[in-house]
Amino acid sequence: MTEHHGNDAEHANEGAEHAPDENPSTEELEEPSVAKEPGEEPKAPEQKDEEPSHQAVGIGVIDDGTSPGAP
Repeated sequence: MTEHHGNDAEHANEGAEHAPDENPSTEELEEPSVAKEPGEEPKAPEQKDEEPSHQAVGIGVIDDGTSPGAP
């Protein structure tokens, strides 16, 4: 364990001098957003099966044999 001499101010900014300046400049803040419009966002593919091929019971799963790879 290291000794503590009560000089917290001396160690208050430890590591801060090594941290890069992460605040954006005013010019960067004034640039328009590159986020896509809601109509341009990707959509998930439509589900073919309405029901899952397994039955959840409690916290476990019982395979009914219809899922791909079932013996």
